[in-house]
Order: sequence, then structure tokens, then C-alpha cells
Amino acid sequence: MQRSAASYSNVKHSKIHPKFLNSNSTSHRWPFGAMAELLDNAMDPDVKAQQFCIDMQNFDGIDCLVFMDNGGGMTPDTLHKMLGFGHSDKKEIDGHRPIGKYGSGFKSGSMRLGQDALVLTKHTTSQSVGFLSQTFLKAAHAEEILVPMITWSLDGQQLNADAGDVQQSLNAIRDYSVFQDEAGLLMQLDAIQGTGTIIIISNLRRNSAHQLELDFDADASDIRIAADPPEEGSASPASNYQQSRATQPKEVDVPLDYSLRQYVSVLYKVPRMQVFIREKKVKVKRMTSLLRDKLQETYRPQSNPDFRCDIEMGFNTENENLYGMMLYHRNRLIRPYHRVGLQLEPNDKGLGVLGVVEADFLQPTHNKQDFDDTPAYRNMVNKLGQVLKLYWWEKMTRLGKTPRPLSPNSARGGRTRITQAQAQPEEEKIPDDLWVQCDFPQCLKWRTMPPGTHPDTLPDNWFCYNHPDPAKAALSHTAPEEAYKVPAEAEAAKHERRRQFQAAERERKSKNKTAAELAQEQRELQVRQQQEEQQAEAARIAGERRRLQQEQAAATVRLQAEQKKQIKEEQLRMKRVQQEQQQAFKRQQEVLLRAQKAEEERARSEAALHALQQHNLHLQQQQQEAQRLAGLGRDRQQRLQEEQEQQEAQTRMMAQEAQQSSAPQHSAATAHQTQGPEAPHTQQQHMQPQLQGSGHSHGGTSRAGPSKHGTGKRDSSSQDSADRSDPKKHQALNGSNAGAVSASQARQAKSSAQLDAGLPVHINANGNQAGADMDSSHVGSEDTRSNDRVAPAGSPQHNQAAEVQGEDRNESAMPEQDLVAKLAANLQMALKAVSILKRADPTVFENLQPADLANLDLRALCEAPGSTPE
Repeated sequence: MQRSAASYSNVKHSKIHPKFLNSNSTSHRWPFGAMAELLDNAMDPDVKAQQFCIDMQNFDGIDCLVFMDNGGGMTPDTLHKMLGFGHSDKKEIDGHRPIGKYGSGFKSGSMRLGQDALVLTKHTTSQSVGFLSQTFLKAAHAEEILVPMITWSLDGQQLNADAGDVQQSLNAIRDYSVFQDEAGLLMQLDAIQGTGTIIIISNLRRNSAHQLELDFDADASDIRIAADPPEEGSASPASNYQQSRATQPKEVDVPLDYSLRQYVSVLYKVPRMQVFIREKKVKVKRMTSLLRDKLQETYRPQSNPDFRCDIEMGFNTENENLYGMMLYHRNRLIRPYHRVGLQLEPNDKGLGVLGVVEADFLQPTHNKQDFDDTPAYRNMVNKLGQVLKLYWWEKMTRLGKTPRPLSPNSARGGRTRITQAQAQPEEEKIPDDLWVQCDFPQCLKWRTMPPGTHPDTLPDNWFCYNHPDPAKAALSHTAPEEAYKVPAEAEAAKHERRRQFQAAERERKSKNKTAAELAQEQRELQVRQQQEEQQAEAARIAGERRRLQQEQAAATVRLQAEQKKQIKEEQLRMKRVQQEQQQAFKRQQEVLLRAQKAEEERARSEAALHALQQHNLHLQQQQQEAQRLAGLGRDRQQRLQEEQEQQEAQTRMMAQEAQQSSAPQHSAATAHQTQGPEAPHTQQQHMQPQLQGSGHSHGGTSRAGPSKHGTGKRDSSSQDSADRSDPKKHQALNGSNAGAVSASQARQAKSSAQLDAGLPVHINANGNQAGADMDSSHVGSEDTRSNDRVAPAGSPQHNQAAEVQGEDRNESAMPEQDLVAKLAANLQMALKAVSILKRADPTVFENLQPADLANLDLRALCEAPGSTPE
């Protein structure tokens, strides 16, 4: 189970003593390597400065080195980590890999150059000052490293939370740096345009003679390492500083060993930043652009075949005295002019041959001035020696060329500089491909020049619009940078060149050899051939494996593309299916909606049909009632006619009686006496028609025969006779009868008009016509008074008389011809229904009762299928 650091809070912590600053700086044996650490920090992707300035300035009589960049600056936290040890969170950004990774480059580099380093940095949100000083720590007798720091906002407001910390930091900076107060620090920060960082190194290192290690006077535009003083008693002048290299004579001048300008010009394989030394821009170089007659080889270390190391080799067109291998790691120069193979032999082979190698698979040392001595490093050096030997044979030995003679004063087997008279001709100073960098700070792109372009023809300040190609010059800075491609050579040509080289080597070695030596050499040759065959087979297998891997990768890509295509097609198909399902669902919804609407319409139709049937049934009932009333009307009319005739007869009779009553009283008495008991019988005979008429008009169940109603009518007739004997009463009786007749005729005309118009005739509970209650009640009362005067109100005789009068009034509701036609049609329908019932089931027909026949639907029975009578 792993535990965090917090779980060990009580464990003693190790502290870094200030003396470690000095011991750590001793890793840099060369001061330019220490300066390169500061350049690397500005070049890394987290800063990505476009310009970097190095200068010497004097602050109040103190010589200081000043480094300034226009990168992104640092936040207070980032500055504190940089001034500490072991903090490095650099990572690759957009293919730009960081150079540093240990987190100690600034400390080792700055403390190698001087005792004190003041860092002023401006970020987008703040500006800070940090002070790393051995002088301060020694004076304070500190047991651990103290780093005074102050942070301000961009407008100069202090952002430190602890005021005591600010004051103590200001005291340390004022006492041990070149600035005396806070105002001077803010003024220096204001000199930074936008964002960036300034590093001021003071108390510069001095040599054993107490002189400055760096020479600022030999060249006003350069910073050099001071020349070595001559030995005691020697008459030779002081010589420039030179790093020790195998087989390199002391007389050889290597400018990058002692000139910062020359070192910075080749510090990066592909420079991406402008560097100014003492206010003059450095003309950077791409070492591959100095080669002619180039040869390209690819090296894959056996320990890790996934790594690839490109080797470019050719003659140095700038200075033939500078030769060897330029070894880079992540674009940074680690070992310059490292001699291998033939160049280590005491002869003139390999002279002027320069190789450029980027060995990212190797591990550089802590100071970035060499590689760790590992098997991978030694194998790569052996490979470089083999390539150099092959190159020298192909370019010189096979063609019969010899190098130019050495200087006469050179010792046996020694190497020295080529004199001016021996300098190479101008045609040999033209590289195979020439690259030049645009000097515009926001561009800094590399452009290729046409073949045959001499480097001396280019201006000191070159821009994209100076390109010889008009089309590229027109695009200027907008044109993309051309990708550098290592010249490719077919494997077959490389293999043939190696075979020829090996054959030439065997031929050279076979001369002046004994038979035994030849036999031994033959055996060795066979072994080598077998090894070569095995290597060739291994290379073939590796090539086949790579080809298979490439084919597999291509097949995987194709399969992925097909899968993506299938997935896309399946998605499209699913989308179409989904759309079809949605459309089908919409159609189904529409069908269901139409079905629902149809069902609602059918329900409404059925409801309307049912209402229509009910209305038709009601109309049929009204028609039947109208027909019945029509029959009653005709009967009433006949009775009215009979009553009128009876009334006329009674009137005539009463007139005769009146005439008889006007005769002398004695005549009446005589006649009465003469008639005797027969007179009342005669009067009774005269009254009989009236009684029969009354019985016919008011009878409830039968038109003939005595009944209670008939007895009442006879009593009323007697009363009428008595009334007629009185002239005034007789006149009133005639008026009431005439009113009854006229009201009956009016009701008959109104019923006929309603039937003609198609309107139903409504009958109330008492059988009277609705809407004529006032008239019928009035007429009925008159009729009752005229015919049933002796029947008291509410008696059975009175109620039956009222019912008969209501039926009589409704019988005259329709015209006589229509009523007769409808009665005939109903009679025919009844006969047809009787025939159908009799034919269907005689037994049932015989058992039918009058009530069952009344409930039959004669029209439905007659209109049913198969209901045609015989």
C-alpha cells in the first residue's frame, strides 16, 4: 500500500545548504555551456521567446551579464519553482519538445557565471523579482537557501500577503544586488515591453589571475573566453581557448570554443529564435546547409529498433579544418566536431568531412556537453566510423582523389590548418542545398535557395520577400515553411555501394599476403559473407516485417475506414428506418384519427337516424291521431247537421206551439178537454226526435238505448221545452245554439288549415286541441249549458258530456277528402297485415287478441322482405 508524503510529516526533512549552489555549478566546465542553459529555457515551449539578448552592462562600476527574452514571463509560483531545485513540469507542445528536464539548468548555469543572479519577470497578470545570491547567503550565515521575492501588480501595487516578507526581501536585494530601492526595480521592469524576463548576473567569475573569465574587450560585438596566458619563459603569444578533442592539434582554430557568437550560431540544428549578442544579431546556421557531396544513411539501434537516427555526411564548404561529427539531441548541440573512425587515424583520411546526427535515443549528461557512455552510444560511434569509411572510399579513393597536402610544419601523422594557398576553390564552397532564415521576428521561417546559390551572395538581413523565386517572394511571410527532408536513396543502391566497398577492401588487403593468410582471410571472408547474408536476411526479414506491419496498418486503416463507412451507412439506414417508422406511425395516427372521426360521424349519424326515426314515429303517431280525429270530425259534422235539422224542426215546432198558444184560452181548454189524456203523449212524440238527437250526440258507449246520460238529456229537453214556452228564454237558447255551431265550425277550419300546412295537431289529456283551450272551454261550457243544463258540475254525466264535446271538436281537424283517403290507405294496410300474419302462422293469428293487434307495427310488417301477400 502506497502512502502519500503527508503521512510522513514527522520524518526529518533534508535541507539544501547554500554551498550546494557552488558545487552544482562545477558541472559546467565551459562557461558557454552555462550560458546555453539560459538560452534553452527561453527556447523551450513553455516560454517560446522569439528574441533573446545577451549583453554586458556596468551598474555603478559593477560588470554584469544581462540576459533578456520576450517570452511569456513567469508567474510568482513559476518563478519560485525556477529558483528552487528539481522542479520541472515541461512538456511537449505542438510538436515542440523541451530541451531541459532536470529542473536545475538555471541554478547551475547562473551560479557558474557569477555569484549573484537577480531575476525580473513580467507576466500578463503580475510582475515579480527573485534573488538567488551566494554573497547574501554567505553574509547571512544561512544554513539553507533563502530566496527573497517580491510581487507587484502591473500598476506597481504590492501583492505579497506578508509585509514583513516584503521588507526583508527588499533589504536583501538592496544590500547585495545592483539595485538600491524598490523604485529602481520597478523602473527596470517597465523596460520590459509586454511580457518577458531579465536576468542580471553580478560578481562574475574570475580566473586564477583574478581576471574576468569572459573577455568583453577583444570584440565589441562578441563575448569571448579569455585567452590562455603564455607559459613562463615561452616567447609564443597567448592562444585562444580550445576544448580538448582527440587527434586535434593545438594549432587548429575552432571559433565556437572561444566565441559565443560562433557557438550560438550552430547551437541549434534548426534555430527558432533570434539571438542578439551585444546588440548585434547572430547569423545562425543550419549545419546541413554547409555540406556538399552529401551521403545519407539511416541507423536503427539494435537495442531499440523503433528509434531512427538520420546521418548526413559531406564536405564542409565553410572551413575544411573544422570536421568531425556534430551530435545533436532534441535540436540542441551536445558534442561539436567529434572525430570518429578514419579521423582518429594518424593520416589525412577523413579530412574536411563533416557529419550531422540527431541522436534523440541517447541520454545526455547533466551539463548537456556530452552523452552518457553507454553501449548504445558506443554502437552509434562505431556506426559513424563505418559510414565515414564508406563515404571516404566512394568520394575519394574510388575516384582516385587525394586530399590537399598538409602544412609543411606539421609533424608526422599530425593534422594542422590548411594554409591560404591550399584553400579550396570557390566552386567547392557551394553546398548541395542552402537554407536561409527570415529575419522578421514574427516569421523566422526557413526558405530554400535555388541550387548553385553561393552563401556570400545573401544579404546580412534577409526577408521572405527577398526570395529569388518571384512566386515565393510574392507570398512573402504567408507562405508555409518547407519541411526539411533527408535526401533518400534506394536501398539497392546503398547495398551495391557497400558490396563494392567491401570488395575493394578485400582486394587491398590481399596484396602481399601469404597462402596461410589468404586462407585465413578466405575463411574470414566466408564468415563475414555468412554474417552479411545473415544480416541481409535479418534486414530482409525486418523489412518484410515492416512491410507486413505497414500492410497491416494500412489494412487496419482500410478496415477502420470500411467500419466507419458501414457504421455511417447503418446510421443512415437506421435514420431512414426511423423516418419510415415515424411516417408509418403518423399514417397510422392519421388512419386512427380518420377512424375515430368516422366512428364519431357514424355515432352522430346513428343518433341523427335514431332521432329521425323517433321523429318519423312521432309523425306517424300524429298522422294516425289526425286520421282518427278526421273520422271523428266527419261524424261530428254529420251530428251537427242532424242537430241543425233537429233544431230547425224544433224551431218550427216551437213556432207552431207559439201560434197555438196565441189562440183564445178557451180554445186551448176546449182542445185540452177534447184531447184528454192523449195530449201529453202527443207532446212526448214531438219531443222524441230531440231526445234521440241528444242521445246520439252525448252517448258514451252506445248511440241508442237509455242510460244515465240519456235520462239527463231527456230532463234537459223538458227543461228546454219549458224554456221555449217563455219567449225571452227561447230567444237566448237560439243564440247559444247558434254560437255553439259557429265555434265548432271555426275549430274545424283551424284543424284543417294545420293539416294542410303539414303541422301536427296536438291533443291534450282531455282530448281537446292544444292552443284552443280558451275557445273550446268557452264553447264547451255553452254547449253544456245548452244541452245538459240539469246535470250538476262534477257529476259523471257532466264529465262524459265534456269528453264527447272534445272528441266532437277534434273530428273536424282535417278536410273530408284527405281523411277519407288516409282511412282507405290504413284499411288497405290493415288487410295486408292480416294476410301476412295469417300466411306466416295461422295458429298465432287465431290466438291474437285485439290488444296484440293494436300493438303491431303495420307499416314495418308490410315493408319487410318477403312480406308480399297472396
